[in-house]
Amino acid sequence: MELEKSDLWNVPCLEAEQKLKKKKRGIFQMVKTKSDGISNFRSIKERCPVEQLVEQHKDVNPFLVRKWEKIFYVFFDRNASQQVDWGDFYMVLRSKAYVQKVREVYGTESVQTEYAKKTMTALWEGLCKQADSDQDMLISIEEWIRLLKVSAMKNEHKWFHEYEHFMFKLFDVSSDGKIDSAEYVDGMSVYGFTKTVSEQTFRKLAVDENGTYTAVITRPMWSRYFSDFFFSADKNSLGNHLFGILEI
Repeated sequence: MELEKSDLWNVPCLEAEQKLKKKKRGIFQMVKTKSDGISNFRSIKERCPVEQLVEQHKDVNPFLVRKWEKIFYVFFDRNASQQVDWGDFYMVLRSKAYVQKVREVYGTESVQTEYAKKTMTALWEGLCKQADSDQDMLISIEEWIRLLKVSAMKNEHKWFHEYEHFMFKLFDVSSDGKIDSAEYVDGMSVYGFTKTVSEQTFRKLAVDENGTYTAVITRPMWSRYFSDFFFSADKNSLGNHLFGILEI
């Protein structure tokens, strides 16, 4: 992924940018989009089979390992290079869908955009501090799973709470404290999900305790879903589907 200096979302972390320039890139080929609406990429470097990860982490529920692997590739390592760098992490804020939506609501130089840029920087630095064991400014799938495993075992979710808060604000563009269908669809499009898949997922999530459709996802609902998305081993939890209908 080439970083354009003229882009609205210039990379603020000089050290990370320098590392990124030195990193060798594979040759990537786009392959057919799956039915879940996620654009997938294949590189000359083979993706580690999920069952191999399950075998390597026998002390973790296999369902959790499979979820963590999916999260890694869908939300962070979009080019399937086996590693996440600053450019991968920051890509969400550089996407045309998000930039255009924020411009429409707040204007180009808004408090919302400044908050997003500063928060992403802090989140990346926090992630590297906790997960980047070899300090190469790259997060591998192994480092990612180790971080989640330790967080789950010790119930230390500080970084994930901060990430959850950021993601809610990312989706709640109108800043009214709740996410409606249009906002959810826009937010999901940043990660390559289709409108159809996003609308189906939203209808599944936007329900009260009795299963009645509410037409919005409130902050408490989002927090509960987000926690379950990362750490629940219950296959029936609604949170498993927070970012698209999960089929594992």
